[in-house]
Amino acid sequence: RCGIKLFKIKELCSLLKRGKFPVYGNSSIQVIASGQARGYLNFDFSHPKFASKNFVLDERKLKKGDVLINSTGTGTAGRVTLFELDGDFVADNHITIFRTNEKIYPKFALYSLASIGFKNLEAMAQGASKQKELSITTIQNISLLVPSLAEQQTILAQIAEYEAEIAKLEQNLQDLPKRKQSVLDKYLN
Repeated sequence: RCGIKLFKIKELCSLLKRGKFPVYGNSSIQVIASGQARGYLNFDFSHPKFASKNFVLDERKLKKGDVLINSTGTGTAGRVTLFELDGDFVADNHITIFRTNEKIYPKFALYSLASIGFKNLEAMAQGASKQKELSITTIQNISLLVPSLAEQQTILAQIAEYEAEIAKLEQNLQDLPKRKQSVLDKYLN
């Protein structure tokens, strides 16, 4: 299609850097470990982790719109998650922070990476099984097809409509057992 250009991630980022090695403690700075970044917009904070009181945040303090790329380990390397949370957060050193520049919207970058596929991204990792690693060099050379910002907005709006429809259908699915039980209770009790 006309107007779509191929860019390497290194041409689409204002920051591409591994998270910070944490010293754990009880500060208000929450650490996101690779196992907690579950993909798309999902995080698992059932066991939150916090940095020590003397932990110093730098440019790697997470900002809304940062795309987190799990970078180590079989089964996690290649998973991508969009950070959209409030508060002080830092990614640990097993996650690469991809902060987009003015050429690409963060959510479009997320979907572009996700469309490559987790298994394909994981296959780019090198090393022994549990120590597989997606290096910064590998990540920065991943190519993405990028349309104009206006076209990205159009695509994201269409996806948002489908996501809203999916959420509605998922809620209906969750409600069906209760509705079924209600019918049973009405006629059998």
